[in-house]
Amino acid sequence: MTYREKFFELKKIDNEYLNQTSIKSLLIDNGGFIDFFDLLKHFDESIKDENKLNNQINRLTSGEPLQYILGYAYFVNSNYKVSPDVLIPRQETEELAVGVMTKIIKLFGKDPKIKIVDIGTGSGILGIYLKEYFPKSTVICTDISLKALEIAKINAEEHHVDIDFRNGDMLEPIIDENNISVIISNPPYIRSEDTVSKQTLKYEPHLALFASPVTKFYEELLTSIDKQLLNDKKYLIAFEIGEDMEEELTHILEEKYSGLFYRFDKDMYGKTRFLYIINNKELLDALN
Repeated sequence: MTYREKFFELKKIDNEYLNQTSIKSLLIDNGGFIDFFDLLKHFDESIKDENKLNNQINRLTSGEPLQYILGYAYFVNSNYKVSPDVLIPRQETEELAVGVMTKIIKLFGKDPKIKIVDIGTGSGILGIYLKEYFPKSTVICTDISLKALEIAKINAEEHHVDIDFRNGDMLEPIIDENNISVIISNPPYIRSEDTVSKQTLKYEPHLALFASPVTKFYEELLTSIDKQLLNDKKYLIAFEIGEDMEEELTHILEEKYSGLFYRFDKDMYGKTRFLYIINNKELLDALN
């Protein structure tokens, strides 16, 4: 069977997970093609490994996420290895990565020699992206899951960046650090199993999804960040948050951390998704 024949055969199948994007992705992966245009050049060639492709299709139509089937996911400008031990990167996290990158430039310059820490790194995408953009920086990535760190290390190797990976809960692996300029984190923040899709609930790691109370990990991080860890002149703490958490986090910040300056930013859909904390109001204003 040719790729053309398989493409149109699959398009006739009525399945919520088997759409044009997933069909293209599976065929491109099967042939080792660069993109869809490359696939079209070979459209009338025989499928290289039809048994593998049929197995992938069965997994996909059963609900397994396409990224886990392929073994990689696209993030900002590149592919990263993923497995069921790490979350599949979302668009919101891409926006966080780019937002932090632009704020680092405003605060520290285009090529700063600073220390960046990614807490709960998962597949390593945030730390790796920032290290690629700021090669002179020191990047430390932590995670409580050893299996997640194994994936993150592979991604760092494939992206040719040198990152210090550490295993441990929250800030525990960096208690002896100092002069940190940037802390970035996308911690678990989902309230309930009822608020996620059945596919996410079945296949993605619950350790990286759920928190009770929903503000748990934000409070743990803010409470345990000792001043000695941070650059005393200026620092940036950046979080991805749930779209309905602004009021709760504002209350916590005002009640327990009144000396911090902060702002919430919206994602491209107008939902509040990011929290930025800084130690100087003038610097906070400069991030606008």
